[in-house]
Amino acid sequence: MIMITIDYIKDLIAKDETRTLELKKTTGELYKGMETACAFLNSDGGWLIFGVAPSLKIIGQNVTDNTRQEVANALRKIEPAINVEVEYIELPDKPDYYVIAIYFDSNNFKNGPYSFDGRAFYKVESTTVLMPRQMYEERLKLSNPRRFSWENTPNPEISVEDMDTELLYQTLHDGIGSRRIHASAMTLQDPMKIMLKLGVARKDGMILNAANVLFGKEPTLLHPQCKIRLARFEGVDKRVFRDQTVCEGNLFEQYDTVMDFCLKHLNLSGRMDSKFRQDMLTVPYEAIKEATINMLCHRSWNAENTTPSLAIYDDRIVFQNPGAFPHGMSWQDFVDDQIGSLPANPTIANVFYRRGTMEAWGRGIGLIMKSCREQELPVPEIRVVAPFVNLTIWFRRALTEATNKPAFKIDDADTPSHTPSDDGFTPSQVSYHPKSSLASPQDKVFEFCKSPKSIVEIANMLGVNDRRWVRKKYIAPFIGTRLQMTIPDKPNSQNQKYKTIE
Repeated sequence: MIMITIDYIKDLIAKDETRTLELKKTTGELYKGMETACAFLNSDGGWLIFGVAPSLKIIGQNVTDNTRQEVANALRKIEPAINVEVEYIELPDKPDYYVIAIYFDSNNFKNGPYSFDGRAFYKVESTTVLMPRQMYEERLKLSNPRRFSWENTPNPEISVEDMDTELLYQTLHDGIGSRRIHASAMTLQDPMKIMLKLGVARKDGMILNAANVLFGKEPTLLHPQCKIRLARFEGVDKRVFRDQTVCEGNLFEQYDTVMDFCLKHLNLSGRMDSKFRQDMLTVPYEAIKEATINMLCHRSWNAENTTPSLAIYDDRIVFQNPGAFPHGMSWQDFVDDQIGSLPANPTIANVFYRRGTMEAWGRGIGLIMKSCREQELPVPEIRVVAPFVNLTIWFRRALTEATNKPAFKIDDADTPSHTPSDDGFTPSQVSYHPKSSLASPQDKVFEFCKSPKSIVEIANMLGVNDRRWVRKKYIAPFIGTRLQMTIPDKPNSQNQKYKTIE
């Protein structure tokens, strides 16, 4: 513990006021001083000292019982309540004259934001300013994310009738199959009880915002920001696009739409591994999956006019998400699993995890980097351009869908020769050149299965390593109509193959 002496005070004030030091002549400026104290608590902490003249001469002031009471009463006006020690240091050459020194520690917003006499302040360099409402609300959410988060806000306008009950049942069954929901939940039939189990409803019958964006039949009726924009542009800028769509479904529908769009527009390339050919997407499936989940689980929901977007160019794919990294952190903090998962929307992320869509907590950025490195792609770029976070994955060699010839090549330094803008796109402002050669992933499956193919062969053809997802999306819905099993009486046989019904 530091011994506060006059010599210590002299050292503190030697360089005049700073971001963490405020000097007042007497407690006649107590009110202004407490505004600064509030700013210290909401910034980086600091010293508030009374008894120092503007010339930086220590003059002290006469301190009575009334003075001590005034200081104590002023401190009580700071909320939440704080426990600080007020130091009264007597001047050696002036009996009954004291320097009053108080240190206010920053708590990194764990209990904040702090206010004094009903108003909140913070520091801008060495100046104390009133905290804007938006910043106050952000700090309030940081201090208690679960209580003040958008996803956990109960919404009286949401009813059970607004929910896709089939999606609720499927999520419950998938979670049990992934062993992330206990098997005893299989008996649940009431949609409200399933939502309680998944943490998107309350015991008093109120349904949370998270339920609408996860399971809503038409979530944009209440939350117009529940959408995602997708575009495939011609070349390396936004002047001409080949394909574009806007998905206004719930988050699981958005996830499927993004994956389908990427499988449709990212080319397959092959390489020889030993004596076998391996087909891969331009961007690893694992990177696409993790980037999509990050985009859906970590986005900000507070602004109705900002939505996620995905843009595919000839040389890169860009995931753009409204949001930011946790205060004081950057994307590098999450690469090596040194920090646990800190999702912006833990309730939404937990549903993705329990369903089995998200494989593990807190590994998204690390898996994206790892999968791109294994496929010998340049290091992905992550940039924060408020209010968005942009993830750019560069192609090693971009192929045009029409000619299948190299259109762009990253040099050996893995650095692009140009830095195009990664801001949001507005499809209505660019030209549209459709390409008749573009085939959907489902059409590719039907064409590929004109001769019997196994689930492994179909997944490899699509450049996907998630066989369960391929079976669910491209095989199971079409059995009996467009596809048939070669061993229909043993649907789970290891030798099972699928053939297109002509």
